[in-house]
Amino acid sequence: MENDITVIFVSFHSEDIIEKSIATINHNIPIIVIENSRNFTFKEKLEKKYSNVKVIIPDQNLGNGAGINHGVKNIKTKYVFYLDVDTELFPDTIKNIMKAAKEIKSFSILAPKINNFDYKNDCYLKSNKNGKYSSMRFVTGCALFFEKKLFREIGFFDENIFLYFEENDFYERCLKKKKSIFLIENSKINHKGNSSVKDVFKEEIEINRNWHLMWSTFYFYKKHFGKITAYKKVLPKLFSAFFNIIFFTIFKNKKKRKIYSARFSGILNSIIGKKSWFRPNINNNKT
Repeated sequence: MENDITVIFVSFHSEDIIEKSIATINHNIPIIVIENSRNFTFKEKLEKKYSNVKVIIPDQNLGNGAGINHGVKNIKTKYVFYLDVDTELFPDTIKNIMKAAKEIKSFSILAPKINNFDYKNDCYLKSNKNGKYSSMRFVTGCALFFEKKLFREIGFFDENIFLYFEENDFYERCLKKKKSIFLIENSKINHKGNSSVKDVFKEEIEINRNWHLMWSTFYFYKKHFGKITAYKKVLPKLFSAFFNIIFFTIFKNKKKRKIYSARFSGILNSIIGKKSWFRPNINNNKT
């Protein structure tokens, strides 16, 4: 069964952590890494060390959703297993999720259960915590298993979104087309969370995340629930960001001022209809 699956990672300066995840995957399973940092040295190192790994470097930083799309277009297997670079599999993770795919047959997304993490009740459509599978409204996007054919039918991830809410958008489209999402209770992973990029880039990445979280929040709610709902979601955050910019300017906290400036800019740019243009100011020579 493992001949039917390819693992996809989307990486951005993640060379310090991605190998921990790769090491937990059977070496017979093909792995594609979409490397958004244009680090060709990293590509050469990874491909030389692992015979089952292929690193693809796009012409530009694609972000997460578009990066996954790019990976899917370059695979030949029936199934795809997207993983964040800071996830680690258990020995039976893939075996159990593949078994579930054969049993369920009709699904859009299967997600393994994250070790030591519990979903809130509103994430479930039909809970089956004591059984094999639970029908979900939402699962975290750190590990997503899907069939390539159906993924194409749903329409790939929305490439207007650079970061955040790309999976929420995809789930909404899945559910509107009556395509189910399942949490596979006996397929487990570890997920460290917010640790995919080198520590030296931490501040720049935090600014980037705040900008895109705000931009994507308005975009997602406007797309699926209308302008009024979108404004209700972001206007309190817009005013909060504005007053925090003033506060941290007065008290000369440059780091906090940058973060709230990024939040304010992300919301404002999304409201006025500008594309998700902000990118982290990082180059491969920074140490």
